[in-house]
Amino acid sequence: MMISHRFLRSLVSLSALAAVIAVGAGPAGADPVKCQRQIVRQLFRYKNTYLQKHRMCLEKENLGRIAGPCPDPATQLRLDYVNGKVVEAIERVCTLADIQALGYRSDCAYEAATTGIEGQCAALPVSDVATFTECLKCWKSAELSEFIAILFASHAVEECGGALDETSPQCSDLDCTTPLPVQRNLGDTGENDCQKGIARAGVRYLLQRERVLEACALKGGTSASCLADLTVQSRLQRAETAKETAIQRACGQRAPDPDPPFCCRTGMGNQCTVFATRDDCVTGGGDVMEGKTCNTSTNDCDPVGGPNQTITWWGYCPESDTCPGTPLASRDDLIACVDSSADAVVDELLCLQLPGGGWPCPTDSP
Repeated sequence: MMISHRFLRSLVSLSALAAVIAVGAGPAGADPVKCQRQIVRQLFRYKNTYLQKHRMCLEKENLGRIAGPCPDPATQLRLDYVNGKVVEAIERVCTLADIQALGYRSDCAYEAATTGIEGQCAALPVSDVATFTECLKCWKSAELSEFIAILFASHAVEECGGALDETSPQCSDLDCTTPLPVQRNLGDTGENDCQKGIARAGVRYLLQRERVLEACALKGGTSASCLADLTVQSRLQRAETAKETAIQRACGQRAPDPDPPFCCRTGMGNQCTVFATRDDCVTGGGDVMEGKTCNTSTNDCDPVGGPNQTITWWGYCPESDTCPGTPLASRDDLIACVDSSADAVVDELLCLQLPGGGWPCPTDSP
């Protein structure tokens, strides 16, 4: 049977098209440098979304706009969407050979963890680019939730899924959590304005610090050389100053207090009764009045003002080498805790995604 030249050309064209489609379905070839950049870029996208969405959810819950717990279904839906896009983007550029050439582990046991979320992360398989990406995101999510729990002290237990130690199903363990801050919504108050300022400034600072150091690392810098670079130092100092200014503006002179004063109104007007806890007040039929105390001489709720205003927060910095550490007695102590906590989390995140020894993991993992 005769086959026309036109038919043969059609077969050749179809074969070429199939080859193009096959090439377009995955990475064209091994390129560890491009792969490393894509991993850093896409994981930063994931971290930014994770932090911002968790922050926004808790801000709404504090105001009573959603019932909680966070993340609520709408927040989780957005996180799932970005999660999928990040995996797809890394798969487009990286091969498993690239990942191995960059020095990443062939498993997910980045720490000797056996319980909680870290135990779950350590047990994850790494058999292809998608499972590798899920592995890194698991560890990073645990660190990011730990940081959110530090920032939102009055919702720490919720953010960490009910436990703050190594059994937590969502957070890397917090080091120093005693005394535990009162777990409650702050409402539409000046205290909540301070909380929003702390969270927004803390998240922004962490992301800025990581972006500056990642950019230096991708140019070949190590942790030591990048931190010694004067341009890097200048950018990090600007981020530091912006964080301090934002918290000062939002909080005034409010000092951190795990259990700020309250008054239990139980009668007409401002008549009050002293109760040990807010729950006892509610159980006893009273109304909790935040920022006030029960004057036992007049049995009236008196406002607490001036320099004695507080923010429901940690009494000791949860990210500490020793517990309980130094008490947090002032706004500046609070700012220093946000600073050291963010720095420790960034160190942990960088060591996960920049293997090879130039960005060593902290000896005392958060």
